[in-house]
Amino acid sequence: MKIGVPKEVVEGETRVAAIPATVSDLKKLGGEVLIEKGAGQAASFSDADYEKAGAIVVGDAAELYSQADVILKVQPPTKHPGLNKHEVDLLKNEATLVGFLAPTTNRELV
Repeated sequence: MKIGVPKEVVEGETRVAAIPATVSDLKKLGGEVLIEKGAGQAASFSDADYEKAGAIVVGDAAELYSQADVILKVQPPTKHPGLNKHEVDLLKNEATLVGFLAPTTNRELV
């Protein structure tokens, strides 16, 4: 199973859905972990930190979403500014999204 962690696109967000220690744990459970380049930077984790933990760093969000069976996010999915598409539309068929949806303010997502 491929687990993807994209870079959060909401302005001011400094969190990331998985830290390098989490990557190690997911790998022990048999997952392949993909991290978007720069996803951990705002949280003070380098791409090298993720690679050392066993993650594969991918170049951009489109590549990550096209490969991942599960996406881990902090913020609710939103329109991706660089791709001009909603993150939900980037999910591959039958992919699972794990993260906050904020259903009272994002009724269209639920």
